[in-house]
Amino acid sequence: MHPSRRTPIVLVLLLASGCVRGGPKASARFPGAPVILVSVDTLRADRLPFYGTTGLETPALTALRADAVLFETAYAQAPLTLPSHAALLTGVGAGEHGVLDNAGYTIAPSVPTLAEVMRANGYETGGAVSSVVLEGRSGISRGFDFWEDSFEAPVPGQPMTLVQRPGADTEAILWRWVAGRREKPFLAFLHIFEPHSPYAPPEPFRSAYADPYDGEIATADAAVGAFLSRLKAAGLYDRSLIVFLSDHGEGLGDHGEKEHGIFLYRESIRVPLLLKLPDRSLAGATVASPVGLTDVFRTICETVALEGCPLRPGTVSLVALASGTDVPSRRILSETFYPRTRFGWSPLASLADERWHYIEAPRPELYDLAADPAERTNRAGEKAGPIRSMRAELEARRSPFRPPSPVDAEKARQLASLGYITATSSPGGGALPDPKDVIASLEPLREGMAALQAGRFADAVRLLSGLLDANPRVRDGWELYAQALLGLGRNEEAVEAVRRMVPLSPPGSTSVLLSVATVALQAGQVETAVRHAEAAGALGDPGAEEVVARARLAAGDLRGAEEAAHRALGRGSSRTRALLVLARVATLRGDLARALQLADEAQVAAGGELAGGRSGLHFVRGDALARLGRVAEAEADLEKEVRLFPARIEARAALVALFAAAGRQDDATEAVRGLLENVPGPEGPAAAIRSLQAIGRVAEAEAVRRAAATRYPLDVRFRER
Repeated sequence: MHPSRRTPIVLVLLLASGCVRGGPKASARFPGAPVILVSVDTLRADRLPFYGTTGLETPALTALRADAVLFETAYAQAPLTLPSHAALLTGVGAGEHGVLDNAGYTIAPSVPTLAEVMRANGYETGGAVSSVVLEGRSGISRGFDFWEDSFEAPVPGQPMTLVQRPGADTEAILWRWVAGRREKPFLAFLHIFEPHSPYAPPEPFRSAYADPYDGEIATADAAVGAFLSRLKAAGLYDRSLIVFLSDHGEGLGDHGEKEHGIFLYRESIRVPLLLKLPDRSLAGATVASPVGLTDVFRTICETVALEGCPLRPGTVSLVALASGTDVPSRRILSETFYPRTRFGWSPLASLADERWHYIEAPRPELYDLAADPAERTNRAGEKAGPIRSMRAELEARRSPFRPPSPVDAEKARQLASLGYITATSSPGGGALPDPKDVIASLEPLREGMAALQAGRFADAVRLLSGLLDANPRVRDGWELYAQALLGLGRNEEAVEAVRRMVPLSPPGSTSVLLSVATVALQAGQVETAVRHAEAAGALGDPGAEEVVARARLAAGDLRGAEEAAHRALGRGSSRTRALLVLARVATLRGDLARALQLADEAQVAAGGELAGGRSGLHFVRGDALARLGRVAEAEADLEKEVRLFPARIEARAALVALFAAAGRQDDATEAVRGLLENVPGPEGPAAAIRSLQAIGRVAEAEAVRRAAATRYPLDVRFRER
């Protein structure tokens, strides 16, 4: 154990008053105070102006900082979203909460969550998240009365479609929940995914910042600011305990990692942390001592006086630290198993104190943070004393590895679209590679993924084919390559490419079987899709029947689609998507009232009005309404579908037909243009040709065909007949 010492504290005087507003309080307690927990994903502390950077404007967070205590050296317990949030919401590390990666793990049922403890103390609990990574089925939503996590599998060629959503949308969803609880004690958890990659800030932030990462931080600041403004207008801000933080940082190439998950350098694990007390006591204070996100659990428990709250060993109250209470000197533990679970490389673990940061790896690293905060000079060969002490402590504290459970195909695709990729099937024998020795091998894969996400299919094919020629065991590379080939209309090659994943996967991997099924369905090989989806279903994958249902529907087999959708409902698959298949079957059979009823049930299953959009929901409603002659309602639903899902072919084609039938030829032309501009790859012109032919504009259809034949010479659909 380390000797106790007085924690260094810097009290920053507020210029407006010349003193610390509220003054220090050693035992501030606010029973029943509202608790607002805000997590902005992937936010490096050193990019914020109040942590040292001056080129970025964050007016909302800067104002919050003036009302709050700032913790200079806060460390995440993992550089990944789900493991880090699991530590935050349980107050324990991975060895206890059990989550080692973003998929394949759930929070241990025996570990109480913050929401469970608060609910047991009479709090209402609500959360809204901005990424599929924090789906409730991971256990992260345990104890929450309301948890909004409606996300979709990626639309082919547009992988980001509602796998994440704008923070502005998420804060609005959460506020609608908060608005009805102004007089009751509540916990509100807001998760903003900006600035997670891919960095694509909206205007005006895109133009304001040359670095899109900074633009995304400004976007997140605006979303947080909107939520804080709502709290102030409702009279909730002043009496709330507000905790602002990030789950991890971002490499940005500092040590060879552009994003996060693999390394434990400070750019990846040092995060911003602000704590605003209900009476703004300690406003403007700064705490220099290292703290961990696991301290937040204890801090909230003690500050709002929760009963029956498990006090986690090794954690401290951040309020006590900021008030100058003597606490034992600590080393903060961080771990990453992502190199092991995804690439077959060595996992890493680290301990950090006021001066030293030790990283346990096949080639250990030790950095003197006082002299070298950027961690450029490894002192492991010079400082035997600190290494010996920290290695012994790490051996006693680090979490054991356990392999992940199988991940379903949809989840795997969603995570891949966010950059969480699997490079190899499984590690071979012998010692695991040190991640710093092999990190460069990921770059072609990431470049290929970026090209695919940008719709640069030819570039993606070139990059990924070169990678796979050099290393054919890169499992996820084959699926990305298949998607790129689909984008060029090379459908048969795409199916053959995705099949290469099967021998690289564990026996009985249902996610790979469903990947083959999904690509085959996109390629028009319906029977191949059905065969692989049914094989996944026979192995127990709950999502298989829904894929079978969609494949049968695409083949025009209404009875088969209906039966598979009913089986999907019975097996606990996506209720929303299964109901939408049934609604579509009802529409095609002419039972339009039943179709609308099923669409309404799908809306409820998707989370009702508080939820985000669900792909296909407004198309199914709009198409049924159009067939009933309710043109204005149909147009509204179809327009909403294409606004939420720009690549949705059926909805855009339905708009073409609706406008043409109403004699609105200019609007029909715009709808055709929407197909060509928003649907990636050859599917856009193919759909435009079908729509133009259906409304009798044959000459225009022929012009589109000729242009598509030049662009996609291998696609037989565009050859002259």
